Amino acid sequence: MQTFSEIVGATDYKCVLVTGCDMYSGFSIARVLLKSKRFKHVHAAYFHENALVHHLKKEGAEPVHLKAEHAEHIVHAYKKVDVVVVVPPVSDHAWGEKCVAYVLAAKEAKVKGLVLCSKINAKELASWPMLMPLVKMEEAYDQVKDHVKAASLVRCSLHIDVLWLFRHQIASERKICLPVRSDAKCAPMAEMDGARALCNMLHDPKHKPGVYELTGPETLSLDDIAHQASSAIGTDIGYEQIGHQEAVDYLKHRKEISDNEIHFICSIFAAVSDDKLTKQTGDLKKLLGDDPHTVKGYLQKNADDFKPRDD
Repeated sequence: MQTFSEIVGATDYKCVLVTGCDMYSGFSIARVLLKSKRFKHVHAAYFHENALVHHLKKEGAEPVHLKAEHAEHIVHAYKKVDVVVVVPPVSDHAWGEKCVAYVLAAKEAKVKGLVLCSKINAKELASWPMLMPLVKMEEAYDQVKDHVKAASLVRCSLHIDVLWLFRHQIASERKICLPVRSDAKCAPMAEMDGARALCNMLHDPKHKPGVYELTGPETLSLDDIAHQASSAIGTDIGYEQIGHQEAVDYLKHRKEISDNEIHFICSIFAAVSDDKLTKQTGDLKKLLGDDPHTVKGYLQKNADDFKPRDD
């Protein structure tokens, strides 16, 4: 199997398509690829046309509206590119088994390279309906990977960036409130580190296609995360476990992400609480070539978003 670097280097067009660009995960990857300037064309696929899509367009991306229910349109879009990065299109109204179309289209379109982004221990997450499509997409990846010149499955841990969705609550109440046991552990990673790592995998010839499991550099409980938040922000931050529906209602009230994304994120929280995302690996550092952000480092970098309003 060729490396992604060899595929990109052998073509004049140098075009990549990233799905899920109306969500922060896809947006982050597309933005890093745009800034790298190693692809001449970055196609940003989306379901909802929102501020993230508009921002990418301003930076030079070519927006593409795709729906799982129109598999033929996905194939048509893929035929125009060399490499496809499939970020699970959770915002798609058809989020479910139909979303395997985003993976299977790579074979029909005869793309040269395929990357599927998923979650650590995805096969153990099938009991949560909003996470079941991840299992189906990995199964589709197994069917397609031998029909492309380069294929990688990139599984990620919990993204610490989800705390940003609760920033107003953290700032006003001085506590992190999530539907997760306080002693439950995971190895949170920064979304931007994952985007940079994926970009390096596509461009650096020393990174071979295959399975990568990206996690943060340390395994922490939610109590640990609150302690690190206190140190990073400079004020005491506590932790409180809340109910699933309370978290859903809070995020719906904020109106910052789609309902599908809210239920997906809260299902990830449930998986963390059930000890399904405890794994910690060195793959992220390997792909980055330097140390990834710690939770404290991420919070220090974004401290102004979390600081109490009356400080």
